[in-house]
Amino acid sequence: MAFEILVPRFGWNMEEGKFLGWLKNDGDEVKAGDALFSLETDKATEEVESFDDGVLHILPGGPDPGVTVSVGLRVAYILTPGEEPPSAAQVAVSSASAAPAAAAEGDANSNTAGSNAPVLTRERSTRGPAISPRARRVAKQLGVEWTQLKGSGRTGRIVERDVRTAAKNRGAAASVAIAREGIRGRLVPLSARQQAAAEKLTTSAAIPTVTLHTEADATELVTLRNELRSSGGAPSFTDLFVKLSASALREHSLLNASWQNGSLFIPDEVNIGIAVDTDAGLVVPVVRVADEKSLDEITAATQDAAAKARADRLRLDDLQGGTFTITNLGMYSVDDFTPLLNPPQGSILGIGRIVRKPSVHGEQVVPRDRISLSLTFDHRVADGAPAARFLDTVVRSIEAPRSIL
Repeated sequence: MAFEILVPRFGWNMEEGKFLGWLKNDGDEVKAGDALFSLETDKATEEVESFDDGVLHILPGGPDPGVTVSVGLRVAYILTPGEEPPSAAQVAVSSASAAPAAAAEGDANSNTAGSNAPVLTRERSTRGPAISPRARRVAKQLGVEWTQLKGSGRTGRIVERDVRTAAKNRGAAASVAIAREGIRGRLVPLSARQQAAAEKLTTSAAIPTVTLHTEADATELVTLRNELRSSGGAPSFTDLFVKLSASALREHSLLNASWQNGSLFIPDEVNIGIAVDTDAGLVVPVVRVADEKSLDEITAATQDAAAKARADRLRLDDLQGGTFTITNLGMYSVDDFTPLLNPPQGSILGIGRIVRKPSVHGEQVVPRDRISLSLTFDHRVADGAPAARFLDTVVRSIEAPRSIL
């Protein structure tokens, strides 16, 4: 029996994605769970897996690497050994008789439902130009359409220098264009991920928000972190803030809530997103059930997420399900800032740098480590008083971290 391979839907709002290329060749034997092709969504790059064992038959006239494809498009079949692929007539009958159905979220390649997706008929090779994994990542970061490049590697393979040369040449050509009012410049096209981020920021700006700013004495937190690192631990300050904030969110669940269709949604989990800067833009991987994790577990989770983010290996699951976000700009010598919400979440905590300042401690003025905190929240979800109480709990946790950690 031939099983269809369809372009799946990753997320309820997904209608299309960019086909990045096949990971198996036409005629290869595959096992259930084998990655068949890569698909770029507006959030992440996903590898679409086979649900069945068999032989891969890539449809003639299928999408080339770099082409935008619609959810539900039939691109291949999984055949039993020796089985002939369905004829064009059989495919047409199957498509006409199948009830139209949207692919379920994350449901790649259902083998139980037919598809009315069109079959492309133009002739093409089943493989695009060969490209190294590193060159593919760099092309994505720089916005280079690598499928049009000529490779200089062995056997014509596209390598990193080909991509960087193309990006340089593109920039030089674009810089001669007149943007406006006689000013020379260049237009830089946004990737699907950057466009989605821009749309999210526009949504965020329309939400009625309030930002509370305060300072905390971080002397004990700095001392504790130094002790942990000297004993072989490796927590960052962000890891410590994740742990302390997660504990505070359990006490102040309203700041973990979100506005949904005129109602408050208060989740059972505390899942904290960590803003990570990458060459391809800002991404926010999520540390799930952060309130139930130890500091060591949080450290391991954030290090793994940051490594995946910078290598462009985050999956959609790594980015979904956040209920609260932390963004730390302290390493960039930023003292204070106003963070924007990460919809649909209702709150975000901004962390500034730790600065040694003269402070009143007891009856003396002494040098102490001070840190600025900025809490932005959806005013539909929480008023100023509960938000202030949450922020006060975070401040007290920072000033006495051993009681939490």
